[in-house]
Amino acid sequence: MSKRLLLVGAGHAHLEVLKQLTEHGLPDVDVCLITPSPYQYYSGMFSGFTEGIYTEEDTRVDLRPLTKRARVQLIQKTAVTIRPEQKKIICHDGSVYPFDAASFDIGSRSLPESVEHTAAQSIKPNYLFTERMKDLRETPQPLIVGGGAAGTELALSIQAYKNMHQRPGQVRLVTSGPLLPDTPKWVRARMKHILKKKGVRVWEDEEVKAVTDSSIETSRGNKIRHTGVLWLGGAVGDAIFTRAGLDVDDRGFAFVSRTLQFKNYDYLFGAGDCVTLETDPDLPKSGVYAVRQGPVLWENVKNFFHHQPLETFVPQKNALYILSTGDRKGFLIYGPLHTHNHKAWQLKHKIDREFMAKYK
Repeated sequence: MSKRLLLVGAGHAHLEVLKQLTEHGLPDVDVCLITPSPYQYYSGMFSGFTEGIYTEEDTRVDLRPLTKRARVQLIQKTAVTIRPEQKKIICHDGSVYPFDAASFDIGSRSLPESVEHTAAQSIKPNYLFTERMKDLRETPQPLIVGGGAAGTELALSIQAYKNMHQRPGQVRLVTSGPLLPDTPKWVRARMKHILKKKGVRVWEDEEVKAVTDSSIETSRGNKIRHTGVLWLGGAVGDAIFTRAGLDVDDRGFAFVSRTLQFKNYDYLFGAGDCVTLETDPDLPKSGVYAVRQGPVLWENVKNFFHHQPLETFVPQKNALYILSTGDRKGFLIYGPLHTHNHKAWQLKHKIDREFMAKYK
């Protein structure tokens, strides 16, 4: 009798699992992918789309031919509940899917509950991003909340679009701490200089306390007007894990071991932004690590069904980041090293194109 593997979400690591299933298969295991959209959008190309370099088609993988080649059943639904003891997943429409093993790669949320019913919007779910960005970049005073990699990159990309297409207005960026908080001081100073030179107005060390339809209020008492808010102020875990009573960190991300298995449930796996490594709890939520987890996740899911020893994921000490800053220039950061030029963007473009080509 065949077993069942459920893949929940189509993030970076699960795309690799689908590719491996296409090439090698998993005998005597029925595999299903549960995800709400027939497309998986690649966040690494969001800045290029925003600036107008990439088309929407460039930024997404069509899951229908990919799952067909992998002999995986595509279920276009949203998983909302896990019953780990009963080995069942329940979707938004009440449908129930039993499993022998399940893997989660559903990303994170960036919109906190306190601003869910305000003018603030998120890049999640990512299949709504392109339409939201088409509207936001045309407005005169778009405001980005969050000074991390995603916030700074998209602020620069919107400003580059405005400058290129002669759209009036200025992008505004508000961050509760310093820009690029996980980088050395001189890297942060360089990013601040780039933002200023490109025309983005920045407020640092100001937490957003309230959002209205036309302005935000900050912890320093500033009232900053906007014509649209994109909230990138820090990742939050999906509520599906806390609802299930699974072991999560203080932001709601499920804990996994280095074998990418959930704590106390060896038949639950997780990768990407939706989980936190117990051994490396401060690891940034970045696609850089999710891509590296993909091959390990595949081997471990396969070995779980074959009753073979599992591999461990050990994150690299320094990860390469290249942020698009507009006009086909990139800000490359690798540990304490950084540079800002066209060659950095060309390298990012090459990496992103090659990643997408693997799954199309």
